[in-house]
Amino acid sequence: MPRKQTIRIVERKKEVLELLIKEGELPTNEIVKKTNLSHSQVFYVLKLLQRDGLIREIKRGKVAYWKASDNAQEALKTLEQEVKEEVMGSEETTEEGA
Repeated sequence: MPRKQTIRIVERKKEVLELLIKEGELPTNEIVKKTNLSHSQVFYVLKLLQRDGLIREIKRGKVAYWKASDNAQEALKTLEQEVKEEVMGSEETTEEGA
């Protein structure tokens, strides 16, 4: 896993977390369909969110379901702020280089 998460990864984490908050419990394949990300991209983001304690995995037979943790709504605000700060920082860098 990369040491510093790129803006793209943070955006994907935000998208998946929003989906799980809105939809509740979903299997990995449903998340893939609803986000239009590849299975490996979704799985990577799910593992990051799980590591951060924002979601949990529920195994039902061979199928993994994912559910947002109780603190997910508050964490979503933090992710949104990270995206905004990253976008603002990249705009400043672009302006300086112009």
